[in-house]
Formats: sequence, C-alpha cells, structure tokens
Amino acid sequence: MAQFTNQARLSYNDTVVDSNIAVGEIREVLTASKTAVGTTYRAGDRVTYVISIINAGSAAQTGVTVADNLGALTLYPLTYADGSLRVFADGVLQPSPTVTAGPPLTVSELTVPADGSLLLIYEAVVNDFAPLGTEDTIVNTATVTGAGLLTPIT
Repeated sequence: MAQFTNQARLSYNDTVVDSNIAVGEIREVLTASKTAVGTTYRAGDRVTYVISIINAGSAAQTGVTVADNLGALTLYPLTYADGSLRVFADGVLQPSPTVTAGPPLTVSELTVPADGSLLLIYEAVVNDFAPLGTEDTIVNTATVTGAGLLTPIT
C-alpha cells in the first residue's frame, strides 16, 4: 500500500512551529468476499456462490470485472449454470450484466455504488472433473479487477 506523510507549519506573531508528522496509508476502497452457500457437494449438484463487494468510498466504482476460475487446476470441476447470475446493488436487483461463462466465468462492466455494496449470486454445476472423494474439496477463487484498483482483489 502507498503511504503519505503530512506536517503542518503554524505561524503566529513571528513564531513558527511545526506540528507532529502524521503518517497515513492509502487503502483500496473496495473489499470483496466469496461464500459457497452449501458445505458439501456431489456430482451434478448445483452449488450457489455469493460474492460481496463493498465500496467504502464516496464515489461509485465503475468498470469492475469479477472472474471466477471455476476451481481450475488442470481441469475445471465446475461449470457456470447459464442464466443463474443475479446482481444486487444496495439490495436492488440490477439488469443482467455482461457474462462470459468461460471457464473462467467473467462478469464485466459492473458498478459498485458509492458507500454501498454489490452482490453477485450465481450457481455452478459440479461436473465430471470434480474430485468426489469423502475428503476432497473444490477450491475456486474469484478475482475483482478494474475500477482503478492498484492490485486485483482475490
């Protein structure tokens, strides 16, 4: 993260005094989290995912893109369920954004409202490439880019 320092110089009646030096850190205004609604899966199951993006800034963040790798290692164990995506800005259902089913699943041209939130809710189908052992898991990652972010949010 980028840092800044600030110091004031005060003068009154020919007396000059420097203030303490304040050090701050410039942080991204967007944060994101991803959650699977269920905790188990079987072949053919539909798993629901929720991605929450929070904008702590006073300006809307436009041009946001979200990509989900659908659990890719060598093969993709998840397949996006076409038409399942719903997007809510501050709790209000939005028109369907541009979706590339992939893999990876990519949702582009999103806007996160000022001092607000954006929820993406969608389903993925557990396909034939998914590990199905009792201790197996699918780890899929979402990445948020755009909106002037210095680094992607994963």
